[in-house]
Amino acid sequence: MIRHEKLDLHICLSSSDKLRLHEETIPDRVAELKREFLHDQVVKDPIVVDADSYVVLDGMHRVAALRELNCACVPVCAVDYLNPSIRVGAWYRAMFGELSPSQVKSTLSASGLMPDAFSSDMAKIMDNPTLAILFANGECYRLKSDSLHVFETLRIAEQCLRQLGFTVNFETEHDALQILANKRTQAIMTLPKIDKASVRKAGLTGRLLPHKVTRHIIPARPLGVNVPLKILTDQGAQLLEANQSFVSSLQARKMTRRPSGTIIGGRRYEEETFIFN
Repeated sequence: MIRHEKLDLHICLSSSDKLRLHEETIPDRVAELKREFLHDQVVKDPIVVDADSYVVLDGMHRVAALRELNCACVPVCAVDYLNPSIRVGAWYRAMFGELSPSQVKSTLSASGLMPDAFSSDMAKIMDNPTLAILFANGECYRLKSDSLHVFETLRIAEQCLRQLGFTVNFETEHDALQILANKRTQAIMTLPKIDKASVRKAGLTGRLLPHKVTRHIIPARPLGVNVPLKILTDQGAQLLEANQSFVSSLQARKMTRRPSGTIIGGRRYEEETFIFN
């Protein structure tokens, strides 16, 4: 266990079957991760899970890839999901292409969606309770749907945008609004806020949210546990014994604490990190 000022990080091996995804996964990303695991022969970083429900908070695609590789267990970092220091953000969609807002509107309408023009208040756009598409030229469309169908609306809208030829990237709320303001993207699609209860419900019921909806902001996370793949795929291993060996190996290694904003392996981490050397 790593004690942090805001929450404890419990690191262990968990049965793969115990983990509950709350979002769909992207097949191409799963296949890419499988290739990486087979090349590296280790799992570098633990999956972040809710300690009570074992709903996966970060690492959906890694779990799917490890299951396809027949891993009996995976390394996890269990946290108290109800801790107020853990926040739920969203992944906005940034679109790149040459189509006009009118073409987008007609395609969405033909798919049964009801795009409604509105004037956006950029200072409050993250509080918008519905999906919205904001174009770099200033035009905005709100995609109305009730809370029960908002994510089905998202699925249809994203599919329409890809069919129109847009390249769709996933960006944090802040980054998406920034690149739109700088006109480095044709348009963005914003998502309504989602709460922790909805995340847990999706994981526990199996009624998964679309891919790349939630973005969990956790104050700290461990990296570099580097569990050999052969340990995770050993179907005959006893979990208790494997855990004892795993924890002992971590305790024997030095650990470096890095501040938020550190770039590691080309990625900038918003949270503090604890790196096993």
